[in-house]
Amino acid sequence: MLLDDPDSSALITDVDGTLCRIVGRPERAVVPARARTSLGTLAERLEVVACVSGRPVEVVSRMVDVPSLTYIGNHGLELIEPGGSAPVVELDAEDAALTSAFIREHDSPFWVSAGIRVEDKGPIQALHWRGADERTEATVHEIADLAAASGLDIHWGRKVMEIRPPGMEGKAGAVESLLEGRGIRTVAFAGDDRTDLEAAIRLKEMKESGEIDRLVLVAVSSTEGPPELVEIADVVVDDPDRWLEMLQGLAG
Repeated sequence: MLLDDPDSSALITDVDGTLCRIVGRPERAVVPARARTSLGTLAERLEVVACVSGRPVEVVSRMVDVPSLTYIGNHGLELIEPGGSAPVVELDAEDAALTSAFIREHDSPFWVSAGIRVEDKGPIQALHWRGADERTEATVHEIADLAAASGLDIHWGRKVMEIRPPGMEGKAGAVESLLEGRGIRTVAFAGDDRTDLEAAIRLKEMKESGEIDRLVLVAVSSTEGPPELVEIADVVVDDPDRWLEMLQGLAG
């Protein structure tokens, strides 16, 4: 479908849990070489090939390491165009500082002893607790309540809670902005998490409104992912390796 009219086709993929496996420490995640090869080949053929991630955009561009791709990081707050290196940041400095100010005010040595790891992603602060117990998760929920009471946005992922500046549209807004004005009529999108569900729903709305003609949603299922993503997906795979096989098939 994508290759029937490549000049009006886009392939958009999440990274963690989709191109590569979720690991206990995010910095240890590795995108397989075959994913890079396939994406690079497809970028030569399709109008748009993009990676959309919750990681800072410079981090995800280093992980995937294919210069011809478009990279969207921090759930749409940052963009690197194909061949570029300096990210475009879609947030003013005052709003970007809100979440780090909250962490400075509320951070506690107990967070470390409880197994909570804070990942500073600039305008977004992520609290990870993979490997910790239910009491730690309860503590993370208490922190989320404090952040929400401070006017910040909360978003839950797979053993991660993100504290975001208010009013972010996340990946849903990111994919819509990415496609705007490019004449894209066919889209394939792959993801595994709640942020990917939001993007998938937005893409379905775009198809229903006639902004795009054809849409294929690929869900990488897991016990930690949202069941709603699996329910609306056209293709469901149970492992990132299966998505990589599909990419290899497309790349030929």
